[in-house]
Amino acid sequence: METPIFKPKFILKDGVQGNGIFTTVKIKKGDILFEMSGEIIARPTQTSIQIGKNKHIEDDIGVHVNHHCKPNSKVNRKNRTFISLRDIEPGEEITFDYNQNEDFLAVPFACHCCNRKILGKLASKIIKA
Repeated sequence: METPIFKPKFILKDGVQGNGIFTTVKIKKGDILFEMSGEIIARPTQTSIQIGKNKHIEDDIGVHVNHHCKPNSKVNRKNRTFISLRDIEPGEEITFDYNQNEDFLAVPFACHCCNRKILGKLASKIIKA
């Protein structure tokens, strides 16, 4: 069942890794999807998004953006925005690669795309070393 929230561009429904954000409009490559706002905290949580060293934000939309190894968006930490990496069609889920943005995840998990362990970019480097 679709729950219309975050109008006019997004709805919340079942996604690749649980509840996800889906677009209701066509989005062009390079477009700003949304600007994040919310509480800034020093440590990651299961729902926060990293926006700098020891800076994580709890954003109402961002909390629902799921991981994908071939994402259609990325985080611009400086501007606190999500940017589209390619054209996105209506009905597509908005995703980003947690291993490309987060240094460490509060709750690592196995990816539904590739079954790889998603730990964060620095955690992954430490384990490979």
